[in-house]
Amino acid sequence: MPDSPDVLLERAARYYQARAFEAAASCALLILAQDAAHFDALHLLGVLSLNIGQNADAVGYLTRAARLRPDDGAIPFALGNAFAALHLHEQAIAAYRRAPANEQVLNNLGAALRHAGRTGEAIETFRRVLARQPHFAPAWFNLGESLAAAEQWEEAVTAFRAALTHAAPDTAAERLARIAIALGNALVELDRVEAARAACEAMRTRFPDNPALIWHAGLAALHLGDYRSGWRDYEARFLVPGHDPPRADASMPDISALAGKRVLLLGEQGRGDVLQFVRYAPLLAERGATVHLSVTDDLKPLLSGMDGVSTVIGEDEAEPPYDIVTPVMSLPHAFGTTLETVPNRVPYLRAPASRISAWRDRLAAVAALHVGLCWASTNPGPRRGTDLETLRPLLDCPGVRIHALQKAIPDGDRACLHRHPAVQDHSADLTDFAETAALIEALDLVISIDTAVAHLAGGLGKPVWIMLPHVAEWRWLRGRGDSPWYPSARLFRQPAPGDWAGLTDAIATALSRAVASPDTLERDQRLR
Repeated sequence: MPDSPDVLLERAARYYQARAFEAAASCALLILAQDAAHFDALHLLGVLSLNIGQNADAVGYLTRAARLRPDDGAIPFALGNAFAALHLHEQAIAAYRRAPANEQVLNNLGAALRHAGRTGEAIETFRRVLARQPHFAPAWFNLGESLAAAEQWEEAVTAFRAALTHAAPDTAAERLARIAIALGNALVELDRVEAARAACEAMRTRFPDNPALIWHAGLAALHLGDYRSGWRDYEARFLVPGHDPPRADASMPDISALAGKRVLLLGEQGRGDVLQFVRYAPLLAERGATVHLSVTDDLKPLLSGMDGVSTVIGEDEAEPPYDIVTPVMSLPHAFGTTLETVPNRVPYLRAPASRISAWRDRLAAVAALHVGLCWASTNPGPRRGTDLETLRPLLDCPGVRIHALQKAIPDGDRACLHRHPAVQDHSADLTDFAETAALIEALDLVISIDTAVAHLAGGLGKPVWIMLPHVAEWRWLRGRGDSPWYPSARLFRQPAPGDWAGLTDAIATALSRAVASPDTLERDQRLR
């Protein structure tokens, strides 16, 4: 005779307490075989499924349990956690709101609200938690994350510091590292990069082998121009979860032992990163290496003509034999690059001569200062770019012919293009980066946000004005109007966070001067 549901449930509880989850689940399933509407078995199976990451199953079991006892307070909380794990945030919110409003429920509700984009409600919810329990570190951290999402950076810093202060002694190293990194990121947004580095380094003294702390300390060092420490610590990037190396066999080359070696150089991250750091390929060749370069297909036509590169391989092409394989962004560390030794001989990129001639012929019909403009990124966001209407002072500048360098025109900007017929839309012609490079070579000036076009123009040695947010990415350093990486670049930074209009006014003034005296483009940017 089979065991009764009561006996099986008692046995399942013992297994659960011993963390023998499979055995506990087997007991619960035997109960359901006898009674498909057994509340405790359904509840237990829902919790067990949640514990082992079978979140869809958890939703099924817990939903059935909730129908049996709609007033049971434990079910909505577990159900909310299952929905949250499935990224069904609105369903999670609804479930949490049915649960008794204790600190943990409210904290999870706030997290679901934040993930659902309801940032203001999330902030209010976390403040409710902290009004009840001011030492509850998880709510302080989640409040900081929500404040950061709202770009309330000073308050976010306060919240992250409180999360560290109130963290329990047994808090996991990864959790503490995550808080310290979030604190550092908020401090960087306030242009307090030294403090951001100190926050990471302080936690690093406790957990010296944590790769995320090492990597973020390296980013802060690079931002500050401490390239010796920065490039060393930047090598931890591939040890951070979610930042897998492009190849398992990638390694750091020994620069002193390259003669006769075949190096397979791998592009990594975005196109702009490849264009910035491919400058090291000729340096490998100068030391006797045969350099093969593996990149995305749209970069291959441009980089195939690069000095020092023997072979350029597209995405699905067979690789030649090699002795060493290394990611392109590991080369600054391999070469011991400092601010003083950045290899900045330009041009190191070249467009095909026949393509340049064709573009020059097209542009010669109009006597004007020909300016290329790139204003929107493929990774859209208020920090990454702006819209054409905001840039209207540039479009209306007398004596200037604007050429759009966008591969794709954002839908919201097409109406603005129609209102400014003098702006040339070349998106249909820009089939790859070699074609974009050829157009850039035919221009007098490029104005670009921080994207691949800026690196392309800089690598070609063309005058390029780069539009940066108030606090720019680490590669542009701090407070500088020039770049050690690109002698032909001039950096324009937002006068205040998000102030694209103020930045545009500054560029429009400089552009009017360039129209009046075109030779100032070279003199002002100190081309080498």
